Amino acid sequence: MIIEKESEIKVLRNFCREPFEYFSIAELSEKTKISRNWMYKIVDKFKRSCLLLEYGKKYKLDFSNMFCQRLKLLFDMEFLDSLKMKTKILNITNKIVFELNPKSVMLVGSVSQQKMKEGSDIDFLVIGERTGVPYFDNVNIVVISEKEFKEKYLKADDFIISALVFGKIIYDAVFLIRFYENPLPVFSQELIQEKIKYCEQLEERIYKLLKTDAEKAKEELLYLALQSARIVLLKNKVIPKTKYDIASQVIVFNREIAGIINSLLGKKKMKKEKFLEYMGKLKIF
Repeated sequence: MIIEKESEIKVLRNFCREPFEYFSIAELSEKTKISRNWMYKIVDKFKRSCLLLEYGKKYKLDFSNMFCQRLKLLFDMEFLDSLKMKTKILNITNKIVFELNPKSVMLVGSVSQQKMKEGSDIDFLVIGERTGVPYFDNVNIVVISEKEFKEKYLKADDFIISALVFGKIIYDAVFLIRFYENPLPVFSQELIQEKIKYCEQLEERIYKLLKTDAEKAKEELLYLALQSARIVLLKNKVIPKTKYDIASQVIVFNREIAGIINSLLGKKKMKKEKFLEYMGKLKIF
């Protein structure tokens, strides 16, 4: 049998949790708390079963192998089973599948990374047509066509890449799973320039909102700070996580942006002078 022991399941689960990453024996041993000697035996067994790709004495699952594809889907559903809101997520997915007949449905955002806060929305990425999208309270359903998804993937759109890296597949008609067969595309300068232009548009909107709606201006300022952080991360070839993780990711490259995000995530009201100070610090591009 390919899988006989709990230690083998742990290794396969680790591969599926980070499907694009190659791991050395030492890294696998550290992540799974399995001895290196035993890890060599497990990896050798998986190699004989044609489950692994090898690059520079590092390994990842070969998702062109149907068994590996099924493992990814199995472990994603195992993750879903651990959530308190599992029933709600499955009910919403069933409604989406019934109404839209999509190619794929993926759980993304904070829930897929177990980073949800009180009042967090449940986010879905759906590959299909946008007509007749069902509505649910506190649920975001992003619908993208197959063509649009492929185009965004090739451009290394950070939302699409983050979804593939951190999202959990709930339903798939052999569409999303095939994207795990190849390495992730590199973030393009074109994508980064598009985000810079969008940040410039956000700045103009915030200045206008400051005159009429300070609370809305603060929301937009947080969004601007998050987008600025994403640009910094993309330039450094780091895949952005949720808004609650980005500050800890970007602090290595820009402490000021990290501090602004943490401040804006708080509940305190802000004076106009603070808005202008933050706006000045975010003009880094």
